[in-house]
Amino acid sequence: MSGRQVKLARAEKGSILYHYTKSNGINGIINHNCFWATKSDFLNDPNEFSHIQDVIENVCRENIRDSALKEMFLKDSIYAGKEKKREYFVLSFSKCRDSITMWSEFGNKTGYNIGFKSDEIIARIEEAAEIAYHGLVVYDAKKQKQLIRKNLCNYLPNLLKTPLDDLLEAGSKDRQDSRYLKACRKFQKMTEVYAMFFKHESFSEEQEYRFIFKKQKDTAVYFRAKDGFMLPYIEIPLSEGNLPIEEIMVAPQNHIDLAKSGMEYMLYAKGYQADVSLSNIKLRY
Repeated sequence: MSGRQVKLARAEKGSILYHYTKSNGINGIINHNCFWATKSDFLNDPNEFSHIQDVIENVCRENIRDSALKEMFLKDSIYAGKEKKREYFVLSFSKCRDSITMWSEFGNKTGYNIGFKSDEIIARIEEAAEIAYHGLVVYDAKKQKQLIRKNLCNYLPNLLKTPLDDLLEAGSKDRQDSRYLKACRKFQKMTEVYAMFFKHESFSEEQEYRFIFKKQKDTAVYFRAKDGFMLPYIEIPLSEGNLPIEEIMVAPQNHIDLAKSGMEYMLYAKGYQADVSLSNIKLRY
């Protein structure tokens, strides 16, 4: 995917990325240098990867005057080829150090938050597995529309050296017109990427930084139990050696003193010098 077509904001140099997890997750990360990436359609937001559809339809409605051409283009681009849907797995971090939103998901009696040096953990993940895409999730509705509009109204016409209206008119006369087909294909690929990084603004407190992995033919898929169902995931095993952990935070939970001291001892035993702190958020269960 051309860097000109898809723009994903990356973590700032020297920043910290936080990974919220539970005790079994943190055990696998620290003792086995292994992350778990969850299948995209099993994420917490039931509208994951589909929120973008309304954004696209609004942008097309505002920028394609002829309703018949608009429907034709949508049918031939974003609605095409759904039966060949690719499988993606998602590994999530956050820019937020102590988030009540994130603790509500991971902060029961077994919750932790690992703070990683962003530059180093991104490099280790890139070394371990082929990342399809990674970057900050976009929550702002205006920004989402701006990104789609720029692609539809600027990138495609410039790439094909043909005004958008002319591309659509060519498609209405001949659905096999090479310029029109290329425009549909490029737009579909672009929206497929942005679909992974557009979320409703109600989730903005998550401040998510997301890694996307595409399932290959030889990718091993595992399952773990969660809330009465089986959750598919893949393993992202990092190379040996201590991970770039800056700190670990213990969730606002019961027996918090034992959780803190147990984590400090595990870090000591594994040769880490990271600090362990308690969440400043008070929750009752």
